Amino acid sequence: MDRIVQSYVTSFLESQEIEEKDTSKQFEMFASYCAVEQLYSESYNLEDIVIGDGGDCGIDAIAIIANGTMITSSDEIEDLLEINNKLSEISFIFVQAKSSSNFDYGDMGTFGSGVRDFFSDRPQMVRNDAVKEKSKLVEYIFSRATYIKRKPTCYLYYITTGKWVDDQNCVARMEIAKNDLMNLNLFSDVIYTPVDADLLQKYYRNTIDVIEKEVEFSNKVLLPEINKVKQSYLGYISYQSYLKLITGENGEIIKSVFYDNVRDYQGDNPVNHEMAQTLQTDSDKFVLYNNGVTVICKNLTNVGNKFTLTDYQIVNGCQTSHVLFNNKDNISEGTQLPIKLIETDDDDTVNNIIKATNRQTEVSDEQLIALNEFHRKLEAFYETFSGTDRLYYERRSKQYNYGTSIEKVRIVSIGTQIKAVASMFYDKPHLASRYYGRLLKSIDGIFNDNHKYLPYYTSAFVLYRLEYLFRNKALPTQYRKFKFFILMMIKYDLAEEKVPEMNANKMDNFCEKILAIAKNNASLTEEVNRLTSLIDKYVADVNSTESTKNAALVESLKAEFL
Repeated sequence: MDRIVQSYVTSFLESQEIEEKDTSKQFEMFASYCAVEQLYSESYNLEDIVIGDGGDCGIDAIAIIANGTMITSSDEIEDLLEINNKLSEISFIFVQAKSSSNFDYGDMGTFGSGVRDFFSDRPQMVRNDAVKEKSKLVEYIFSRATYIKRKPTCYLYYITTGKWVDDQNCVARMEIAKNDLMNLNLFSDVIYTPVDADLLQKYYRNTIDVIEKEVEFSNKVLLPEINKVKQSYLGYISYQSYLKLITGENGEIIKSVFYDNVRDYQGDNPVNHEMAQTLQTDSDKFVLYNNGVTVICKNLTNVGNKFTLTDYQIVNGCQTSHVLFNNKDNISEGTQLPIKLIETDDDDTVNNIIKATNRQTEVSDEQLIALNEFHRKLEAFYETFSGTDRLYYERRSKQYNYGTSIEKVRIVSIGTQIKAVASMFYDKPHLASRYYGRLLKSIDGIFNDNHKYLPYYTSAFVLYRLEYLFRNKALPTQYRKFKFFILMMIKYDLAEEKVPEMNANKMDNFCEKILAIAKNNASLTEEVNRLTSLIDKYVADVNSTESTKNAALVESLKAEFL
């Protein structure tokens, strides 16, 4: 492993607060993170994707993405179907990482065979529990085939610290693997990417560097001076230039630039289908038919017609962007796209633009939740903590993603916050595995302006501390799936009388009591070990995920304290 990659691995381990000593395991986690982040950079736990540990079919990590959400349970699939009535943009990501400095065509073939066997109706390879769980999820997704609007894409990343030189044997193994998978008739495309040291370094830098792109923008009008906007332009841009803003190193679409859009790609619905037809048959009129895209960036510079966009988000135009990307090989030269380009770092202005541009189409309230005033105040409350108590409330996706100074595991997304507070203070741990929008609808009064902020921080902090102990094997890992139940049990165990209301002054004192335990490794470990004995009392098989969905388990555990 070269010194640059090693330094990146060290930086990664620090940012994830991982104390793993095995260097090969370190590299597996690092490489898996780098690969998955190219396609999904919302908050997630590495434990949910890394599966390499014997019986892994030659696969180190598996990630399943649907409707812009990382899927870890069948309940999330059902929630997405209830909300969207379809499954769109499904991606299966497989990673094999070797810290050796060469590409071994035998290993590359074994990796491809392992992925092929993973999707087989009659698998031949030995599977560990993690692989079995992922396989069940995939089977469940395909069982809902009538809701799948476009066949999934399958991504394979074979990662080493060597140099890729297009070795004929390696290329042949990759092609065999791709053909074998395509012959299953399950996928719209199979992409097998060999990742060498240079590309791996780029992948990691993509996770910590602010995104920056240069485009040609000659057909424009500078808009008049606008309060709290540094500069803004209205015009049209060639689709070739625009594609540069939304595609990455290997030509893949950059999902992260759409996070402020609030609506993920909706697949081949009637509007998007009609848009695609226009691009394929009447593309010169596309500029007339399309409402265009809105791009907001933190910094915008230009030399002549060359514009450099730094730290930008496409806040309106996710559907247009994906249709352009999906049809890029069938679009005629000269196709143009309307565009608004805005430079501002004022949050209120950004929020108002997002609301205005996205309210023109149907958007659910939970998709606009980040714009509520409560979350701005909660973010400021998180900032009052320092040192080892510091967490970062990610009100806007990826706002803390860039740079290496922040430990990534200390970032609390809105989805994580909802699951934590719902489990600890609303007794909903059995729903925490569901899509957060569904969970949000099940709770009356959450994020109320009269609420104390400390219980929100406390629930997230205790969850962060539990994840740390599980990640570093200080707690038995089989209980990790019950972490949301443990949050609820800690509350009841430490309450000397009735749990205070969320707006009561007593709630702050109660939270301080919980935090005192959570901040001490020994105290929290002792507390959790006592509580998991109660889980053993009511759960016949702690390795099964089904028991974590059981409302009856919630009532049984509460009865132990009440």
